[in-house]
Amino acid sequence: MFGLKTSFRYAFSRTRGQRTTSIMIMVGIAVGLIALLVVSAVMNGLQTAQMDQLRNLESFDLIVDSDKLTAEQMGSLDGVDMAFRFLETNVLIVDNTSETSTSARIRAYDGDVYNSSRMSESLFLLSDVIPVGSDGLFVSYSMAMSLGARMFDDIKVTFLKPGKTATIVPYTSGMEISGYFSSRMTEFSSSTAFMDYDLLSSIVGDDGVRIGIYVSVNQNKVVREIQSLDPEAEVITWQQYNNALYSALMLEKTLMYVFLAFMFLIICVNLKNSTRRLLSNKQKEGAMLRAIGCSRRKVNAIFLGQGMVICLLGEIAGVVLGKIVIANLQNILGLVDKVSRAVTGSATVLTQIPFNASIGNGEIAIVCVFVFIISLLFTSIGCRRIYKSEIMEVILHASY
Repeated sequence: MFGLKTSFRYAFSRTRGQRTTSIMIMVGIAVGLIALLVVSAVMNGLQTAQMDQLRNLESFDLIVDSDKLTAEQMGSLDGVDMAFRFLETNVLIVDNTSETSTSARIRAYDGDVYNSSRMSESLFLLSDVIPVGSDGLFVSYSMAMSLGARMFDDIKVTFLKPGKTATIVPYTSGMEISGYFSSRMTEFSSSTAFMDYDLLSSIVGDDGVRIGIYVSVNQNKVVREIQSLDPEAEVITWQQYNNALYSALMLEKTLMYVFLAFMFLIICVNLKNSTRRLLSNKQKEGAMLRAIGCSRRKVNAIFLGQGMVICLLGEIAGVVLGKIVIANLQNILGLVDKVSRAVTGSATVLTQIPFNASIGNGEIAIVCVFVFIISLLFTSIGCRRIYKSEIMEVILHASY
């Protein structure tokens, strides 16, 4: 109890600017933590949003190719939210009016997939109708612009379908643009079109039918259940389907942690210098404590406690303020945008990007524990270096 009270008193003593130094260290720790937490939360949010788009739209959670299992059977498995058949094929689209052509991928979903919660989070149909039951093509605005086409324009779509004498033969069908869609994935929107499942199946056949699955539990559990029912089934996870992009995202996350490590290094240098100054200010007090009978271990414990108190208060302030900044990040960016407009006369892109910043309590705990350990380490090293001198030598040369 004596050591803790003394540590707290020494940490915020008015002697020789001790309180100011302690507060500056706390502010440094808090600001460093805020920066770490905000950067980590923004990067996590951006990557999570990108991965969610991939899982909702591009590759679903799982894609299954099975000759034995139906979509209804897979949809009844535990942890499966929805299972549906889908077809996709590559085509050549030509606008009859502009004679402009573009290659594209056509997808068709069986059932009421377009109205599902997962699909509607990422795919936005900009018309009153959906591809199911339609005899036309649904394209994105970017594809329509590349074709020079408008709504209800006639187009020619060339498919590759199974032939009688050849493996595949080109087949051209006249269609019209029946609707527009948009998504948050630019590449997906510019290269994909949608049409009715039955219509596409009647053209290219059912050989390429696969089953898309949305899951609400660990996907590996569902994979094991499917393979237990059909050992020959080919199950592709969303990571495998998007292997190149997923690898790039993981590399980006690794580089983010490298960047954060440099921020940690800056915090560590700040802690080292500040701790040394803090201990130097109390060098004579430490010698006096040893002179009245306190052991070297007791004196070191007092000053370690001082560093611990300052570090904990700085971390508490950093975590609280960091969470407040993360929760109100969009509003803060909006304020920055207003200030930028007032000063420079031009807007920024900050308000146009949806920063869904998020960070888990586990990541916060790891950061706080790391900073706490570093702080105690530097304090311990400083105690050993400063208080290894003889008592009378310290009292003689130290001054107020």
